[in-house]
Amino acid sequence: MSHALQKETKIINKIAIRILPLATLCYLGAYIDRQNISFAKLQMASDLQISDTVFATGASLFFIGYMIFEIPSNMLLHKFGASRWITRIALSWGVITILMAYTKNISTFYTLRFFLGAAEAGLYPGIIYYLSLWFSSQHRVRMMGYFTLASSVGNMVSGPLCGWLLSLQGVASLSGWQIIFLVTGIFPIILGILVYFFSS
Repeated sequence: MSHALQKETKIINKIAIRILPLATLCYLGAYIDRQNISFAKLQMASDLQISDTVFATGASLFFIGYMIFEIPSNMLLHKFGASRWITRIALSWGVITILMAYTKNISTFYTLRFFLGAAEAGLYPGIIYYLSLWFSSQHRVRMMGYFTLASSVGNMVSGPLCGWLLSLQGVASLSGWQIIFLVTGIFPIILGILVYFFSS
């Protein structure tokens, strides 16, 4: 390996260490967020006295909001810059997830699920765009491979994590499903703050 190539690889690795962990954690958080509703249902539907049909409709509204706002979100990302817009996505998605813990009726459930999808829209393509700004084509494939591992990790950890959070039923007078939304909502807020300060 030539000296120039060694130097380039060293620089690329330093950049990757700085930005890739945060990008991967954001994607990991998004995967957990999409699955937390399935685990919350085990207690939430009973506590709120809502049917399986209502719950399925609410769960689907996330993807409707996501689909409608995907393109506008990416246009705004280009306008405001990737790091600032990803920060906005993480913060708004985290706040709405926390509000899910205080759902009292069907209309609130439907509204929050729709706006949760709208808030999270553009995250994946936004991160892909952000990574493309830092890595040339010869390094991009390897970095994308590391990044997309987050989806597999998300599938692996969401079950045990949400199961454990459900078992905390009664802590601080909260139901297990409320704890799921609170914890999985705080996580993206922390990530959003970190992205703002460390990814620009």
